This record gives sequence, C-alpha cells and structure tokens, in this order.
Amino acid sequence: MKINYRGIGSDLKNILFEEFRKNENTLFVFENSASFFEIKREFLQNEEIQQDLGIFQNFRLINSYDFYENVFVTNKIVVKEEKQVVLFYNSLDEKLKKRLEVSSYYDIIDIAYNYYNLFAELQEHKIDLENIELENWQKNLFETLKMVDEKVKETCQMKGLILPYMLRNVENISDNFLRKYKKICFVNKVRFSPLEKEIVKNFEEKGIIVENILQLSENDFDTKELKINESFSLPAKEIFDAKDINIEIHEFSSKFGELLGLVRKLEEVEKESKKAGKKNGALGENYRIFEAQENAEEAKSDYQLLRQQKISSNLEITMKDTKIYKILNLIYNLLDNMKEINRKSGEKLFLFRVKDLYDTYKSNDLLNIFDLKDSYYIFQNLASKDYKYISREELERINQDELKKLEKENQKEKFKDIYKKRMTAISKIIKFVEELEKVYEYTTLKEYGDYLEKIYLNNEEKVKEDKNVKDKYFEALSEMVVLEDFSFDNLWDKFFNENISANLLKLFLKYLDKKSIGLNLEETAEEDLENRFSINSFQNISENTKENIIILNLQDSFPKIRMNNFLFSKVQRAKMGLPTSDDKKLIEMFKIYQNILSAKNVYLAYVKDLEKNIDSASVIEELKLKYGIKVIEGEISEAEELYFVKKYFLKDRKEKWDKKEIGEFIQSKLEKDLEKINAEKLSLGYYSFEKMRDFEYGYYLEKLIGEQEVEKVEDELNVKIFGTIIHAFYENVVMKNKADLENKTFEIDRNQLAEILENVINSFEYKVPKEYLEFYKKVSFEEILNSAEKYFEKLIKKLETEKDIQIYFEERIKLSSEKELFENVSINGVTDLHIKTSDKNYLFDYKSGKLRDGKKGYKTDKVYKAMEQLDYYSLMLENDNNENIEKIIVDTWEGALVSDERTEDKKLTKENIEEVISRYRNNEVYDLGNFKDSKNYFYKEYANICRREDELSDEDE
Repeated sequence: MKINYRGIGSDLKNILFEEFRKNENTLFVFENSASFFEIKREFLQNEEIQQDLGIFQNFRLINSYDFYENVFVTNKIVVKEEKQVVLFYNSLDEKLKKRLEVSSYYDIIDIAYNYYNLFAELQEHKIDLENIELENWQKNLFETLKMVDEKVKETCQMKGLILPYMLRNVENISDNFLRKYKKICFVNKVRFSPLEKEIVKNFEEKGIIVENILQLSENDFDTKELKINESFSLPAKEIFDAKDINIEIHEFSSKFGELLGLVRKLEEVEKESKKAGKKNGALGENYRIFEAQENAEEAKSDYQLLRQQKISSNLEITMKDTKIYKILNLIYNLLDNMKEINRKSGEKLFLFRVKDLYDTYKSNDLLNIFDLKDSYYIFQNLASKDYKYISREELERINQDELKKLEKENQKEKFKDIYKKRMTAISKIIKFVEELEKVYEYTTLKEYGDYLEKIYLNNEEKVKEDKNVKDKYFEALSEMVVLEDFSFDNLWDKFFNENISANLLKLFLKYLDKKSIGLNLEETAEEDLENRFSINSFQNISENTKENIIILNLQDSFPKIRMNNFLFSKVQRAKMGLPTSDDKKLIEMFKIYQNILSAKNVYLAYVKDLEKNIDSASVIEELKLKYGIKVIEGEISEAEELYFVKKYFLKDRKEKWDKKEIGEFIQSKLEKDLEKINAEKLSLGYYSFEKMRDFEYGYYLEKLIGEQEVEKVEDELNVKIFGTIIHAFYENVVMKNKADLENKTFEIDRNQLAEILENVINSFEYKVPKEYLEFYKKVSFEEILNSAEKYFEKLIKKLETEKDIQIYFEERIKLSSEKELFENVSINGVTDLHIKTSDKNYLFDYKSGKLRDGKKGYKTDKVYKAMEQLDYYSLMLENDNNENIEKIIVDTWEGALVSDERTEDKKLTKENIEEVISRYRNNEVYDLGNFKDSKNYFYKEYANICRREDELSDEDE
C-alpha cells in the first residue's frame, strides 16, 4: 500500500481536487464522514472542476461505513442492533442463564452488547482466544462467553443468520463490487486493524492499487503497524511560525462568561466584515464554531439562551430528548406499573398507579394527544384525596358520588351545566384508561407496530417534531417489527415477565435509544452556508481546511474517549494488541491539530473552575508551551455585557431599553374589605378557626387561593392515610358492636378485630400502595390490634357503672343558634366518638400521631392541642355547660385513655371563639400573628408572601 504523506495543516480540498482531476477509476474511502460530506458538497458545487471533468466521471466518493457495507456480501440474513440481543437471548439454554445469572430478556441487554463488542474486537485484531492471559476472576466469565459464542454460532448456522462481525471476513469480500475500480484510495485512515491489513492485502492480490492519503508527515506514522505514531505531537515552532496562524486562547470563569466572550468575538467579526465590504452571508461559511464537550444535551441547553436567528446549535441529541419519546415513556410507565386483578366473576380489574398518571398530566404534549386538558381538575381532585391507584370502575364510582353531592349543593339549571362539563371531562379520562387497558392486552409486535404508527401519524401536527425525528422513529419501528420475522419458536416465550405489553413498548424505546438525530452531516454542511453562525459538535469535525475556526469548552480531560473496557484492563488490552484510550486519543488530537494548523484565525476558549478542579485541556497547554501563546482572560465590561445580552440573547425588542431600579418596599397595611367579610356566610371547623386565630392573613390567603394543586404524588403510606385507616377501624368496631356496648355485654374478640381491620385495609385498596401493604400488616397493624384490645378493655371498665348508654360515632354537629355568636356565623366539626349516659357526655378523639415523649410521659402541647379540639366540638352540643362533659384522648398506639388535666385558663371557651371571630369581622387590618413562634407552621407557609418584618414598623411590633 502506497502512503501519500501531505503533512499536518495541509489543505485536504486542494489535495483531493488534484486527484479528482486525474479522473481515474478510483474509489475514495473517507474515514471521517464529516470530511466526506464537506468534500462531496464542495466538489458538486465547484463549477470549474465540474466543467473540466464533464459528465463522465470515473471515480467515486464513499464513507468508510458504506464502503464495508458494499465490500462484504452474504446470502444470509445479517442480524443488526436490537435483533442481536434477541438472537443472544434465544441462544441461551438454562445452564447458560444460570451461569450468567439472568432470568429475563432485560437482564441480558448489557451482557449481550458487551459480548458482541468484545468478540467483534477480538476477531478484528486476530486474537487467539486460547492464548489470552486472564486473571482468575476473568476466567469463569470468559469461559461462559465462549460457550455463549458457540451457541450463538449454532443458532446462526441453523437459522441462516450472520452477525456483522462474522461477516467481516476476507472470504466474504465482493468481487463484483471491487471489479468496478482499479484503485482504492483511503483518506486519512490513521489506523488499520490486523483484519483491515488482511483486507488491503486481499485487494492488492486481486490487482487493485491501494493508497492512503494522510495529512501527516512520515515521522508521524508507523508504516509497520499502519497506525499513527505514539510520539505524534505538534510540529516545531519554526513550521508553525511559517504558517502565520493567528491563535487566540481565552480563559473564562463560567460558561455564561464564555458565551459572552463568543458573542463579543462574533461582534468583532461582523464589524470587520462590514469594514471590508463583505456580505453577511459569507460569515457562516468562513467562521466555523465547534463545541468540544461531548455532553450535547447540557451544551444545547446553554446555547438555547442565544437568539437562534443569530447563533444556532447543531449538536447531537438522541431520540430520548424528543417529545414523542417522552410521551411513549410515560405510557410505558403507566403500563409497567399496572396491576391486573382477576375477580371471582372472571372479569379483570386494572389498577393504574396515580404517581404515573400525575407525571402524565404534567406533560402538555401527552395531554394534547389524548385530549385530556379538560379533565385536569378532576385528576387533581383525585390526587388531593391521597389515591395511590385508580381504575376505570373507581373513576365511574367517584364520578357518580360527586354528581350526587353537586346536585344537592346546586340549583337545577346550574347543575345541568356542571353535569355536562364534568361528564365531558370524566369521559376523556375513562377513554384514555380504556385505551391503555386495550394496549395492555397486546402480545405481538404487529399489534404494537400498528398502534405506534397511528399514535405518531394521527398526532403529527400536535407534537410538531423535526422531520429527522419522524424518519428515525419509523426507522426504529420497522427494525423492531421485523423481529417477529425471525423463525424462532415461541419468540417471546420466557423473554419477559407477565406484563408482555409494557416490555414490548420498552423494546421499542430501546430501539429509539440507539437513534441519534441532528447529525445528518450532509444537511449540516448545507446549513453552514446559511446567514447565521452555527455551533457544531467537535465529534463531527472534518479535516477539511477552515479559514476561521472557534472551539469552545477546551477544558478538563478533552478529548474524552469512550472505551468499552469490559473484561480486560487497559494494560491487558495494550499487551494483546487491542486499541486503548491512548490510541483513540491520538486520532482525536490529529483532528484538532489538523484544524488548528490549517486555519488562518483560531479562537480557543476554556472554562477554569478551581473549586471543581477544572482547568484547560492538554491541547491548550501544548499550544502555550510549544508556541509561546499567551492566555487572554475573559473580562467583559458591564456595558458590553448589557449590549451583548440585548443583541444575542433576547428576542427583537421594539420598545426602548430603559434601566429599571427596584424601589423601597411599600407597606400595604393589609386592609380588610369588612363589608364583604360581614356579608359572607362563615362556617368554621376547628382547623379553620385555629388558622384565623393564629394567623388571620394566612387564613385570608388560603381562602383566596382556594384548592391548591398537588405538587407531588408519593407511593409511601403517609401519616394522613394511616390516621384515616385507624379511625375507620375503631369506628367499624364500635359500629359492629354498638348494641353490645350500650347493653354492657360487649366481649373483646381478637379474631373479630382482625377481620374488621382486614376489611378496612381492603377498603383502602386504591389508597394504600400494594407493595407496602404486607409490610404494614406484619409490622404496624399487629400493633394496632394489641392497642385496640387494651383500649376496649379500658372503655368497658369506664362504662361499667354508667346507665342509659347511647353511642354516636363520627357525629357531625352543626351549631343551630348562630345568633349566639354572630349573624351568618356557624361552627362545625366531627367528634370521633360521643357516648351519652344518664348524667354525662363522653367525647373521644382518636390520635394516631406520636403523643408520648419517650419515658417522660405525654407531650403537654400535643395533648392540650387535641383537648382544645374537643373543647371546640363540645360547644356544639345542645347543652353548652361543660361540667357534665368528659373529654378523652385515645392514644391508638398504646390503647391508652388520656384524661383532661388542664386548668380552666387552658381551656377553649365560647367567649374565646367569639373574640377571634369578632376581631376578624371588625378589625380594619389583617393580623399577621406571632411569626417568632416556632410552632406557627401555618405562618411559615406564607412567610415570603406576607413579609411581616417589612409590613410592620418597629412601633407595631
């Protein structure tokens, strides 16, 4: 093979155009796809060379991937991408699954890809599998992989399949393809694998001339190993000085500062261009900008700050970043966490996790596709009631209950409108749920293929994705659907768990994971001609000459090399002759040196962050040391910063940019609308009264805001639900044994208690996460039964001497004598248990929270708070005289009865309540409460709104 050395910094376009003019029967193979597309574009657009060559052109340009796709042929089916994983899993017998410690398809995905990459690499570099020196921990795994390899090859042989790496063999070289060319010319192939050396030798044996055009010097290339020399580095300073290249190196302390530095540079470019009489249209072509860091998603979010009309970004992103992927992932989560319950009737009940529905309702794109926006308020109401699961059946039941309630509360004409609106909204949720239930029953890729095609095409206008996204989506879909063309028996048998549907959708998402968008290099090359600056990924930089070049974020460990070091260490790889990260880094260094040394003006920037131990990359240090280039620290004046932000970061502004200052805080005095307050009907429960008393303004704000959205849905069994279960359990026990308790014939039966508790728990099937249920049954609920036994023993003893016992539970009492307080004012509440006897009223309040403070006894503040609640409820009894009322707190954790030991001044009286309500209805300004009280949690919720310190002067305080 002839090697044509052209030296670092040479002009690739001129070199190749010189070769093209010979018009020989040559195939030019580009190792760098970006170089291929740029050269191809410039060649086709160059009128002079097109006229010289005419219509009969004997040579052809091709990138390396397409070259090998054409060189190797087979009459077998080539298995690619995710189909390789399916083949891998189908080839495993039970013995191999056990050795690999896998049980389902998704357990082996990473193992499968590691296996294919490893064995492809071993074949590519002609490694004898029997002579590899392994550590003890590696031997068992490698032996297992060799056994897998044999099984995979057996399956391929039996089914007429072949893997890409198996296809790469000189025996499969296509003579039909090669006979078209007399010469094959590689362009900048700086490393040949042992297999590629063998391929080159085969070409030459067939009489084909092989050449390699390299933009390197002879000293930079190892002709024996056919790879770039390890000693490759920047050329001497004399060579650099002769090139007369203007290199600027800029250091910034932040990425935003770097962006400002970039726009300042581009501002200078525009001014110089105008002075020279150039057209703006040439700017994008002559100034090329590249992003050095490989985290495209993070970099793209930074560049989105820039006005896209001025500076756009064309960085690689995957399908994971697209709207359609995120929508399908939400559907997958819904399906994956669905619970299927088989009823005795034979019907199936499908439970959906509310947490997943919450995520669904946060996606505007999904709400648009399934027309769910009108039902948002219904879902929020559902989430606010602590539902953890929901079903179509439960949705319908809740809706009927809600309609009955609304019908009672509203006039007939108004109810008609409410009914119509609610039925429209609920029908949309139910339709969505029904569709998911149908999809859940899918068991084949054909069914999914039709559904996924429909969901994209029917909603194309709503989602509004880029054309490239659509192409990649359907490319992945076609690749997935043909999996069932494999002639495997029971293809999906034992592949997944019982939820086949969710796993098939996950399979499609895995296909999408592999698809990159925004990297159509042919289109990128065209876009660079547009009237704007474009930021591209350094990963896609060509070796073609760029007159002016900007490279950003040259810090940290650039270039970062992704190496799959599965099984073998770096030292082992080097010893075996496999490429290491150092080998790949040399190739990336060649690309950056070539671009820097072939340009006229170079702008390099990096971000230095000493706190994170981030400094300039090695390429910057080499340029500084070898060529004596000084670093320019990126200081930007305030005036420049404001100008650049206005021009490059904001949309077009027609209004004048005026400097605005934040003035002093203006006190509002928080004045009340007393006329409105006194006219409205006020019904106060205890908690509302408490808020009014402790923090009037917060009470007003809460009423003003109304029902707030649920911001987070958790799977855990929260304290609120736990308390509700406890209350329901105690109430059901009393309800079931009411007559016996009243007749003093009640006997505690633990089996009955356990049955009632079990039934109560089951009634909360939509509110108690299934995965937590068994845990709580074993731990907490047994303790509840023990406590309940203690409680009822004490209750029986307390009622032993009482006569004429009457029991009321969860009794709702509304004060009828409203005039005794104020006009339009009433109080209401719920007492957990009210027992009336011949001469006494007992009021019980069940508390599931922690009342004890270790061995110190009961927490006074907790008990007093609970007792105050009973004070409030006691005022709603017909007889307001508290002398015949006994208030008892039930500690449900210990089954203990906590009696009222407060002094009279600690009790809440009717006069206290009247005083609070009178202040609310008559004082002209809202009271802000005691903000220094650490227990005033309600104040803390609105602290940033009311700003007590600013609202009140020193005198007020």
